[in-house]
Amino acid sequence: MSNFDLLVINIYLLAIFTILVKTKTITQVYRLLKLLNVSLFIYLIIVIFQENVTFPHAFIAVPILLLVGIIVQTEVILILNKLGIKRRSLFNNSLEDNIKIELIKSIDHLSGKKIGALITFEKNTSMDEFIENAFKVGATLNSELLSSIFYPSTPLHDGAVIIRKNQIVCAGAYYPPTERLDIPKQLGSRHRAAIGISEISDSLTIIVSEETGNISVSVDGYLDLDISKESLLLYLEKHLQN
Repeated sequence: MSNFDLLVINIYLLAIFTILVKTKTITQVYRLLKLLNVSLFIYLIIVIFQENVTFPHAFIAVPILLLVGIIVQTEVILILNKLGIKRRSLFNNSLEDNIKIELIKSIDHLSGKKIGALITFEKNTSMDEFIENAFKVGATLNSELLSSIFYPSTPLHDGAVIIRKNQIVCAGAYYPPTERLDIPKQLGSRHRAAIGISEISDSLTIIVSEETGNISVSVDGYLDLDISKESLLLYLEKHLQN
């Protein structure tokens, strides 16, 4: 086996390892497969215009293109962040002022009544895999509708509501809980589910505790416990506004 053959095998294994490490959800697998299809298309173009491409070069082309795509994607995001252009500024899921008022009104009501709630705002990462198994709503967010979903007597109160572009897309969604061992034992399933979804997506989730009425927010794998309505509004402004 030549040095070139070893290089080809190492790069190919590195490509597979990179996919396994970076891929956490079905959505991410789908995106990487789309990237692979693009890589294949580029390679076919190369073959068409350069007929003397040998088999080793053909074997190595796709993994290299795939790795370059993954690396470039990450580097572009880092560069944009350094320039002050956040990913959220490239996304259209900004909250209108009246929607923020309705949301805060509902959260305040649920908190005061100590009614547990789990409310997730979809950002760049698609939540379709969770929406598919939930109860479809498809209505503009308003305080009465949002609050009523979480009343203990309703069949959907245990799951999460997912909001996309000011619309309540679904209710009764369930997330995989975090597997972290440093989470305080007194935190219930809602908090663990909120952290779990924030670890596999860039969504923002609001939690209302049914024991204390406290409001918490989970985003990017981080949980901010017992925050005020003013702090919640700041989170919304920071993560969901253009």
